[in-house]
Amino acid sequence: MNEKEFIAGYIEQLKQSMHYFPVDFITETDTELLKMPQCNLLLAPPLFDTYELVDEKGNTYFHTDNLYRAKYIIYANSKKPNTIVIPKNLEEIENAVKQYEVYLDNLLREIEKDYKKEFPELKNHISVANKIFNSLNLIRL
Repeated sequence: MNEKEFIAGYIEQLKQSMHYFPVDFITETDTELLKMPQCNLLLAPPLFDTYELVDEKGNTYFHTDNLYRAKYIIYANSKKPNTIVIPKNLEEIENAVKQYEVYLDNLLREIEKDYKKEFPELKNHISVANKIFNSLNLIRL
């Protein structure tokens, strides 16, 4: 097996067992729909404790004073939907984001472990993990 085959196999494996954000990470039913711009969003550096979500051209779409709400919107936007479901309770948003980040960190550790097992002499696991995440539209802030 080469790296390319490892990446393709890992992507297929994850497609079968992957948890999706936010649906697999929220439990609250008191939610609202948030209209999305259907483009990639980036988290701009905070300015006066305000977080802006912008596109690649710098157009601002959302402002929030809560980092977890900003991360929630970016994570939920990975497939560029028309709308996302977002809990009204900030604690639920924070819990969902923290659980999702733990899940992503565990995925990264598993990829690294499996890569090192398959290719003990190579040190390219970070690049491989990035390719897998990019292919699945996963992002870790």
